[in-house]
Amino acid sequence: MHNRRLRLSGLRSHLISLLLCGVLFTPAERAWAADEDDSGDQLNEIIVTARKREERVQDVPISMTVLAGDRLSISPIAANADIARAVPNATFVDAGGQSTNFSNVRGVGSFSPVASDDTSVVYYVGEIPQSVYGISPNLVDVERVEVLRGPQGTLFGRNTQAGAISVVPAKPAFDDSLWANGEVGSHGYGLAQAIGNATLVPDRLAARLAMSYATYNGDIPNIAAGGKDGSLGVGTVRGSLLFKSDAATEALLMVTYGGEHTHSPRFLLRDALSFPISETIPRTDVDGDTIGANLRVDHRFDGLTLTSLSSFQRNHSTQLLDLTDGLVFAKVIGLPASFFDVPGADLAYVDFREQQYLQEIRLASQEGAKIAWALGVNYYRTELDSDRDARALTPAFLTSNGIQNNRFTTDSYAVFGEVTIPLIERLDLTVGLRGTHERKQASYRFSSNGLPGVVPSSSQDASFSDEFVSGRAILSYRWSPQVMTYALVARGYVSAGYPAISVNGPLGKPDAIFPASTSWTYEAGFKTELLSKRLILNGSAFYNDVRNGHLAAFLPAQGLFTMAALDYESYGGEIELIASPVAGLELSGGLGYTHARLKDISPGNPTGARSGNEVPNAPNFTANISMAYRRSVQQLGLPGALSARVSYHHVGGRAADVLNSFALAAYDLVNGKLGWDNSGISIYVFANNLFDQRYESWGQSFGPVPTVRTGQGRVIGAGASLSF
Repeated sequence: MHNRRLRLSGLRSHLISLLLCGVLFTPAERAWAADEDDSGDQLNEIIVTARKREERVQDVPISMTVLAGDRLSISPIAANADIARAVPNATFVDAGGQSTNFSNVRGVGSFSPVASDDTSVVYYVGEIPQSVYGISPNLVDVERVEVLRGPQGTLFGRNTQAGAISVVPAKPAFDDSLWANGEVGSHGYGLAQAIGNATLVPDRLAARLAMSYATYNGDIPNIAAGGKDGSLGVGTVRGSLLFKSDAATEALLMVTYGGEHTHSPRFLLRDALSFPISETIPRTDVDGDTIGANLRVDHRFDGLTLTSLSSFQRNHSTQLLDLTDGLVFAKVIGLPASFFDVPGADLAYVDFREQQYLQEIRLASQEGAKIAWALGVNYYRTELDSDRDARALTPAFLTSNGIQNNRFTTDSYAVFGEVTIPLIERLDLTVGLRGTHERKQASYRFSSNGLPGVVPSSSQDASFSDEFVSGRAILSYRWSPQVMTYALVARGYVSAGYPAISVNGPLGKPDAIFPASTSWTYEAGFKTELLSKRLILNGSAFYNDVRNGHLAAFLPAQGLFTMAALDYESYGGEIELIASPVAGLELSGGLGYTHARLKDISPGNPTGARSGNEVPNAPNFTANISMAYRRSVQQLGLPGALSARVSYHHVGGRAADVLNSFALAAYDLVNGKLGWDNSGISIYVFANNLFDQRYESWGQSFGPVPTVRTGQGRVIGAGASLSF
């Protein structure tokens, strides 16, 4: 089986190489050898809000990737994974269960979250932070996604030690429009989307409604429960109102509901003869939803803008998990697989209920100010109820027996500011600081279910306070209007906390607070616009020094993860380009390299990790390239235009855990789309994961037995859209 995989991988590599050579060199040689007047179009200027004010992406002196337009071609059934694959040195950590908003950047980030805010990369929607346990952002009717590398704690706030992923939804406009889209494909894939915009009061009040629902039937045979695992249903409804009282005041109210339901298994036997295949009964069942309401008010004074952000979110997630996949535990324990195929014998039910509140008020300079600045105050509160009811007859999981009812609260207060000052002509200095005071409380309650291996009951109440500072300093020099270089140093911080699921409670022992993680990041980079703005080429190099990094160690005896606070470092770089070599053709791509290793690990560390081990889920190489082409067919006597898009994504091999017990294989994905459109009508065919690569997206070892999660297989389908 492995030899067959290698042969197929080699064939794919040759095909991909030929494709890339044709895409990268043939059109470019023809275009850039031609006279400039006959060359491609200027690239669209991208405006971002990475520093809480509108500015060109090429003027922001940090490493960032912006997905907009054709680059925002993201599958609704794999949104976060597709975002990461389109960004050099970013990785989606597909740990399964309720952990959905979970990534690392440049090798920095948690491996498996033990709390709802245990992450080093925070997702934002409309500037509102999303919980790790919340629904992944749905990208229907989104203007752009800004992926910011490096610590963003100055302006974005807590726990953005490695970076921030900011999703910017489209705002209501003062016009009337309607767009509808539908897709069908293999493995029961289906998609229905609609966006409506209406002017309610001319120049005063506008409304927008976006809806999306996608399904996928799964493609992983379950030989115990029957049918296919890996199914997914994901939907969202987002409504927004834009009110303008006058030229100075604007209010935007956005209400969102998102739901997600999946039967995707978490632990598959990596070496199964018919991989991927599962043997759990009942099948894994994860259900979650998020409801949120956000109000943003902006008022422009002379020379400054006042912004108020108010938000409430409610997240609910449940997970039903058979602890013993028969294929896995037949290998682990040596008993027949049928021994584990007893419904309810080894079962865990987890229920998370979370509420989040945010209020931020800030002042910022307006566009064109000689000295650009922003300052503000922020209050953030979370309330999390975490319940777990587990029953285990298999000896390996006896300590999982019992019922947990845990509650956690976090109150975070922050004051922040950042200013950019011109030192001399073309040389700017940016300095920013954020001070945070945080208080966390935890309440653990455990009671036995009468089965052996645990204490009859236990309880624990604990709290702590913390104060910390994050910030950055950046020097940037503008060599010409088209060329900028910069260097920065930044301090990152991920707050301490309590694990959402108790590891020690069933044993009658208290759970310890996991420590805060701190880091220093050093970065140097350049941003350029060449060939009359038909080529953008950006690059950067970095070094991260992380103390008490929030990794995790797996406890096979309990089927739980515990915090592994370990020191590590990472260094490397990324380079990206966007180009329009001929009219109608846009190329984009990037290459990232990260070297991430544990360091200063004391001998006999209880996790078993050692200095020099690779940081989990941090591939050495990531790469992507895409080609989008559009051409009118009117010269052929036909109406409308043809469009085509091909993209290639590479994710390198990476360690599965802190022990480096095994490595997840590198993988390559190719997606394609071909369509025709005319007068608001579009018809197209598409293929995602064209070569049907069953890649390993996450892994964990049960002693000597490696298990993995697998990504979705090939989906081929067709779609149509209508707008008017």
